[in-house]
Amino acid sequence: IVALAAGGCAGTQPPGAPPDSRGAVASGAPAGAADGSPRAMPSIPLPTAPAATPPATPPVAPATGAPAQSAAVVAGRAETAEASADDELPLLELTPPLMFQLLAAEVAAQRGDPGRAAATYLSMARQTLDPRIAKRATELALAERSLERAIGAAELWRELSPQSSSAARTAESLWIRAGRWPEAEKLLRARLDAARAAQQLPQAYRELPHALARSQDRQGALAMLERLAAPDAQLPAARLALAAVAEAAGDPGRALAEAQAAMTLDPASTEAAVAAARYTSQSAPGTTGAIALLRSFIARQPAALEARIVLARLLTANGRPGEARTELDAALARQPQNPALLYLAAQAAHQAKQPRAAEAYLQRFVGLPPEVARDQNAGYLVLGQIAEESGRTQQAIDWFAKVADGDALVPALARRALLLARLGRIDEARALLRAAQARNPREHARLASAEAQALREAGRDAEAFETLEQALQQIPDDPDLLYDHAMAAERADRIDVTEASLRRLIALRPDNAHAWNALGYTLADRNLRLDEAQAMIAKALELEPGNAHIVDSMGWVLFRRGDLEGAIEQLQKAYRLRPEAEIAAHLGEALWKAGRQEEARRVWQEAAAREPRNKVLEETLARHGIGR
Repeated sequence: IVALAAGGCAGTQPPGAPPDSRGAVASGAPAGAADGSPRAMPSIPLPTAPAATPPATPPVAPATGAPAQSAAVVAGRAETAEASADDELPLLELTPPLMFQLLAAEVAAQRGDPGRAAATYLSMARQTLDPRIAKRATELALAERSLERAIGAAELWRELSPQSSSAARTAESLWIRAGRWPEAEKLLRARLDAARAAQQLPQAYRELPHALARSQDRQGALAMLERLAAPDAQLPAARLALAAVAEAAGDPGRALAEAQAAMTLDPASTEAAVAAARYTSQSAPGTTGAIALLRSFIARQPAALEARIVLARLLTANGRPGEARTELDAALARQPQNPALLYLAAQAAHQAKQPRAAEAYLQRFVGLPPEVARDQNAGYLVLGQIAEESGRTQQAIDWFAKVADGDALVPALARRALLLARLGRIDEARALLRAAQARNPREHARLASAEAQALREAGRDAEAFETLEQALQQIPDDPDLLYDHAMAAERADRIDVTEASLRRLIALRPDNAHAWNALGYTLADRNLRLDEAQAMIAKALELEPGNAHIVDSMGWVLFRRGDLEGAIEQLQKAYRLRPEAEIAAHLGEALWKAGRQEEARRVWQEAAAREPRNKVLEETLARHGIGR
């Protein structure tokens, strides 16, 4: 019961705690983020080490007065490994009031009231002088997002457990966040001194930028690090730490200077070269300067694999995928079974519009020996995408079918089902999607959207709408489902449903430009509430000013309002951005009504040559009696 009551002290994160409420604060490491485009080639996931959390149940003795060690054994917990043999934990009698406080605090935390729970635990820690109760108070204060209470709890935890590195790191991190530099500097200096004695100073400096990144006072963080690093000015890692913190403080020139100093101190350091290239790309020399720097470094250090990878990425981002492939091929000559290199080479080849070369790299990637760690499913997914883009439908289906699990599974199932539907195998496609086991609501929504798209492409709009209706009953606030549902309702001429779903989406995601645009365009296309429609499209343009489809919508609402000059200006802009058939249809309509029929014909015929089967353009041409 004691272990259950104070279970949070065993290192469990309290419900509702922010990501940095435990491990990130204790370690000083920033929380990571992932970002990606649905059209981008999937990245190769890198393994992450699980965080080690020592057990920390408070050693409360039963009412018989048994020693604390026995209570811990009864509770099935070992004392924290980092506590020294000299630490003396208090012997506590498990009285009814103490038991009640433990349970009441945990119940409060479970019910979403971490502030009340933190206050109770902090009071208990001050009464019992038990460091593990102080630790739990710190965790709950962080869940409450109360910096002041968290600092008080962490300071007590550190005072009660002076040998605990977790307590020291947590207090250090909170002091940094609050900008309390004298206290933080004392702990950081002790950390560097300990690392110096253990001959681990470079690693200690590599950790410091992560710890300091949590401060809002970036200039104060840089000034403190300058003081700490003064004795180590000849250490490249210290100069790189200063570079990182200077960048965070908004001083890119200082960051570049420190990275260049690190390169001078250690000309063979890949770490320094990569950092210098990064800061160079952000300064006046730009990407071109960073590329030149890395080329020079690689000429001196041809075995510097990481530098080649960074150079390849810079070249790819600079629109030079052919040169990127050259660098990656040079690296592959040294490490032919490196999965990251093979995948990057495939990306470069794909961007260079060389699908066969991309396939060759990916086939090498998926064909590596089993002991080589990589995400084969990501490779199969991209091989399927390349085959689909190349018009090899059955081969694409076969590649997608090889995806067995992981994040690539649902995208592969969706593409596979759509391709089956396009081959006329709609029932097989639906059965495939319905048999899939979604791991979460997001995947369930993706499968439902894929089924609806397959039905829509098969001309079964009513069934597509029904599929999305059923999915929304289970996942009512999924943004993609709401958008697809709105568009399915629009095709069924259920404008009231379209508006309701799009307004719900806007309420959930007010920065979703596509929702604003879709609702504005739907109203404009039907000549409804044109003032409101134009305001919605203007809001969408504010969010995404360079989006050709939104510019087209603005042109179309102006056309509906009779502003032909404004409509033509917007529609021509949209057509320059994306010369698509539907935009051409709108532009031609505006030109035709303005008396510029020859220009309209020319625009329509150009678009028809590119997209001969576009339904909107076909209807436009038929309405005006124009043949192809």
